Amino acid sequence: MKKYNKKQKKPHIVTWLIWEAISIFIIATVSIVLYDMYINIDVTPDAKYVAEKTSKVVNTESENDISNILENASKSVVGISKIVANDTGIFSINSEKTLSLGSGIVIADNGYILSNEHVSGSKYSKCYVTIQGEKKEYQGTVIWSDSDIDLSIIKIDKYGLTPISLGDSDKIRIGQTVYAIGNPIGLDFERTVTSGIISAVERTIKLEENEEYSYMEDLIQTDAGINSGNSGGALINSKGELIGINTVKIAEAESIGFAVPINIVKPIIEKIKENRSLPRSINRYICIR
Repeated sequence: MKKYNKKQKKPHIVTWLIWEAISIFIIATVSIVLYDMYINIDVTPDAKYVAEKTSKVVNTESENDISNILENASKSVVGISKIVANDTGIFSINSEKTLSLGSGIVIADNGYILSNEHVSGSKYSKCYVTIQGEKKEYQGTVIWSDSDIDLSIIKIDKYGLTPISLGDSDKIRIGQTVYAIGNPIGLDFERTVTSGIISAVERTIKLEENEEYSYMEDLIQTDAGINSGNSGGALINSKGELIGINTVKIAEAESIGFAVPINIVKPIIEKIKENRSLPRSINRYICIR
């Protein structure tokens, strides 16, 4: 019987060991190279990418500008009071009298004041005007009024007043910031400033008085606070320019007030400054009764 000798596998083991050693060497070499590259990486950030701590900077300059503008405009707003007799009939002897309070706007330094007719009364009516910083009341006379647009002009014997700057109400836009200045709820809160925006332009509203109806057109609608006593006060833009005369608010809703555009009464103001005769009414503005 033939004998077969077992094959020797020793050379295979040697080969495997050699390849194992080579693999370990390669892995070690690569690891050393990568580690060397890593520790030599420049981690200093590039100058243009350096992060800086940020802090909120409040721009107080614009706020101060607005405050100064409002303070200056408030000097041109006055208080107006008038005794109103509430007769119960044409043959009444004892009629109830109430004090009506409102606002006005200085339009000339020699004592001319713009207001609402329902505040001052109609032409030739008498009222009383209070000026900021003065305890004295000045008696005023209504020299012009127009019931269709509910505007009036009062003259007092006073010089050196601060007239308000007139803006251009034809250039106003919806969303523009506005400020209302007046005397809400009487003189205890005189020259109160409220802010808002122009909500709409060329509005028409229906008014009811003594069971009669009328319509006012081309009004400026704003959500700036307009309350009782604000009537006749100023609606100004962010430059401090007069763009409207606060006239009425909707009692059934909040933040809906209306002002008469200043451009409507500008011709009257110009005639006053030129000492010319005043018309009885303004044809451009129509109130349908």
